[in-house]
Amino acid sequence: MDKLTKGILTVIAVGVIGINVQMLNGGNGFITKANAFGHEEIIKVQICNTIGKCAGISYDELLKVKVEK
Repeated sequence: MDKLTKGILTVIAVGVIGINVQMLNGGNGFITKANAFGHEEIIKVQICNTIGKCAGISYDELLKVKVEK
């Protein structure tokens, strides 16, 4: 193999090892866990068409959306 191929494979190997070390540390390494910004606030969304008819939503075990025409 030429030097370029060896260099690229080395970079890939170092990256894979870095990802494994990161996962073994539980995400406490140089890449921290991501958190949503403003997660304390609940945002409500209503789905409506162009003439103002909005979807009815029922909260059983699953979210069901019914749109009347």
